Amino acid sequence: MGAAQDIDKGEIETDLLAPAKDGPITRAILFVSRDTVRAVLMRELSNYGIPEIKAQESLADCIEDLKKNPTSLLVIDWEHGEEPVAKALTAAQGPHRVDTRPIFFLALDISERVVSIAHEYNVSLIHTGEISKADIVKHLDDIVHNALMSPICRQTFREVAELRRKGDKAMVVSKLRDLCDREPTNLRASVELGFSYCEANMLDDAERWLHSVASRYPNDLRTKHLQARCAMRRGQFDKAFETLQEASLISPNNVERLVELGNILLNMDRVKDAMVRFHEALKLDENNKEAKTGRSQCKMLLGQVNEAVKLLGQMDNPEELASVFNGAAILAIRQQRFEQGLDLYKAAIGFLSHDNSSVARVFFNMGVGLVKWGKPKTALAAFERAAELDPKLEKAKHNQSVLQASLKKGGAPAKPATSKAPQPQVVEVEVTSSNKEEAAQPAFIEDVDQ
Repeated sequence: MGAAQDIDKGEIETDLLAPAKDGPITRAILFVSRDTVRAVLMRELSNYGIPEIKAQESLADCIEDLKKNPTSLLVIDWEHGEEPVAKALTAAQGPHRVDTRPIFFLALDISERVVSIAHEYNVSLIHTGEISKADIVKHLDDIVHNALMSPICRQTFREVAELRRKGDKAMVVSKLRDLCDREPTNLRASVELGFSYCEANMLDDAERWLHSVASRYPNDLRTKHLQARCAMRRGQFDKAFETLQEASLISPNNVERLVELGNILLNMDRVKDAMVRFHEALKLDENNKEAKTGRSQCKMLLGQVNEAVKLLGQMDNPEELASVFNGAAILAIRQQRFEQGLDLYKAAIGFLSHDNSSVARVFFNMGVGLVKWGKPKTALAAFERAAELDPKLEKAKHNQSVLQASLKKGGAPAKPATSKAPQPQVVEVEVTSSNKEEAAQPAFIEDVDQ
């Protein structure tokens, strides 16, 4: 057995997250497989003054405890195995990532894989090799006194967590940009800023920033993941897949990454390969909503609509079911499989026939698909039906007027350019015109919101 090693911020070049609140740790969760190590930890954590310590032997009990106690210290042992550790670390994350609990990570040996995975899941401190009473006390002192994070970083992360809860993306970017200016070597802050640029759809800024982070920290997995996300939103699916696959080889049990790989493969029309990734994600997290949606869309694209609906189970509301059908239809239309896309919209109407608002939205998106197919007269009927079912759906009335005006003049609106992005936003496409008066007509609205 080699000498014990402590991996601190100097060695992995980052400031990691300390406890969410100042003051002593009052509760700890142990997920440690080695009996002797667990016994030592139980004794020394108690001697340190932590009043409540729960040693969880099963992964299910550990995850339940983590969810019920979001501020408890987690002590976790790599010797449990990579897949259980990844599941536990996923459960240990806060809902906004920056508000993660303190995590103390144990491993017998150091490796690039251990360090990469530990950083990806916001581990506060890694200890490798045998562990002694002195080691435990030293590490707890580091965590309790926030030695791994500057006061300004800790305060910024708290503010960012609150701003994310409120949905204030612009202010999140501003706060993190200021922190990165103050602490240019803080990798955690740099990655959070890259993530926030992506969330705010500031793709140019995100790509520039992530390129600079990757040049300084070429092995950081979350940076690679975010670079792939930018490429995906640009419609550069081959590039996104290559980047994300590279990260997945190092850390294959990341559910979020498996789902994104599945979505990329769907957009590349590799439906069966996408199904494999969604299946792998659901093995790790059987309740992951995005993975369930992706797998169901794969089934739909493979012609197994009834089975897909069964896989979804009870959706929260009709709009969610309509969204899944809509996503699958968009993918089919993007691959020029117009008949299949239209069939999926028709199937959605059958399953949603009791909900006029949802059916109206399906007819609207069907109309958009028909325009792309070059069938404006049929599209007009779809928009008319959408407006009839939901008089408040102004976009349907708008497109109905645009098509009626164009067909009256003997033409049709230009086919909306098929977006390659996986979750496209509302796009306006100008009407084909031959004079200034016609050019002043309102644009055709392509609403493919999923």
